[in-house]
Amino acid sequence: MQLSRHAILADVPGRDEVLLVQPLSGQAALLRRADAAVLRALPGPLPASLPEATLRQAGFVVDAPADDQALLDGAVATWRAEAAQTQTQLIVVPTFGCNLACTYCYQELFDPAGAGLITPKAIDAFFSYVDRHHLGGPLKPYLTIFGGEPLRDTPAHHDRIGRFLDGARARSMKVAVVTNGHDLVAFVPTLAAGPVKEVQVTLDGPRSLHDARRPHKDGSGTFDRIVAGIDALLAAGVPVNLRVVADKENLPHLPELASFAAARGWLDQPASRFKTQIGRNYELFGCASRQDRGALFDRVELWARYLELCEAHPELRRFHAPRFHGIGHLASAGELPPPNFDACPATKSEWAFSPDGGVFGCTATVGHPAHRLGSFFPEVARDEAAIARWSGRTTLAMAGCQGCALAPVCGGGCGAVAWHRTGSALDTDCRPVRELYGLGARFYGLGDAA
Repeated sequence: MQLSRHAILADVPGRDEVLLVQPLSGQAALLRRADAAVLRALPGPLPASLPEATLRQAGFVVDAPADDQALLDGAVATWRAEAAQTQTQLIVVPTFGCNLACTYCYQELFDPAGAGLITPKAIDAFFSYVDRHHLGGPLKPYLTIFGGEPLRDTPAHHDRIGRFLDGARARSMKVAVVTNGHDLVAFVPTLAAGPVKEVQVTLDGPRSLHDARRPHKDGSGTFDRIVAGIDALLAAGVPVNLRVVADKENLPHLPELASFAAARGWLDQPASRFKTQIGRNYELFGCASRQDRGALFDRVELWARYLELCEAHPELRRFHAPRFHGIGHLASAGELPPPNFDACPATKSEWAFSPDGGVFGCTATVGHPAHRLGSFFPEVARDEAAIARWSGRTTLAMAGCQGCALAPVCGGGCGAVAWHRTGSALDTDCRPVRELYGLGARFYGLGDAA
């Protein structure tokens, strides 16, 4: 008998406990550190506190490599079935132009082709491309309108957004919109008419801090206009996804933003109408000109600090509950989500399209000339070899993931980040799974009721 090579032992910070996880079976258990040491030392005798039958049933221990392979084969089959039922996101960028001057904008690092506004002919060509390449499957894709900034209060921008909504509606496709929110109020009637599934808007903290990080290009503040837009969306029944781009500058001020959101009544909305996300500010293709590298968190630092803030300000938990690689799901559902052998959606469950007619693999790469995979306008062309390289990127195929116990959770990370670091999207962007598991166990108080 031996510990499964896929089992993960994660120390819980500040506690004399270790979280034992078998991602292939979705099972987890809290152990005393002494018992975790026994498992690490297998083969050997087990104490009464570690019943062998339970360990075997959960897949924590196995007799031979063939048993591990059977666990892996079953998990891969489940993952493939789940992937086949994943809805594809088609991200379209009407323009790379923007009315804000955010201090950390990654798009300023390259000069996107077609920085102007997409033409009506290109929109027609886009939907023709969608009809040919993305419809006809068992699941309808959904459209995400991205930027630059797509919602600017000009006649031309209103026209283009209307065309995209009309095209999606004619194909029974839902639409998500990502906006900085500055001109949002002017678009609420159009968005409320559908078929909009949600609008993502960013606030980086209380007014003064947000306005310093995300000012208008004319230097004026944007906080109050964005808040008015969020209020208008909620009043119109349009779901809001409130995003915070976090680093060492603004994370300490999140309790103030949480209090503001609570006082505004946003946190009283059902989860189907209002949710939040915290995105880590990081170097994607390099550091923006006004971004302080020293202010950036790595993943463990970010969530360790967030945990500390939540323990000091419990109301912050109501604002945002992190996933911690599935520990949040474990806390609510009693089991982990299925394993994920591919964390990079590019050319699989995600495609992106630039205003000049370019085809790209994902949000992170759209507009970057090195990652162009073809065109939908003025002619249709596809670099099938490049597409195949991206679509084949899974931990099952990546050399750096072979034999790694964390691969079914990490998923190999982001291909764009890997490319920036090594020049190859097939390299790894490893995630600190053990550390995040441990932080998640503490955040959700796993075992506290025992």
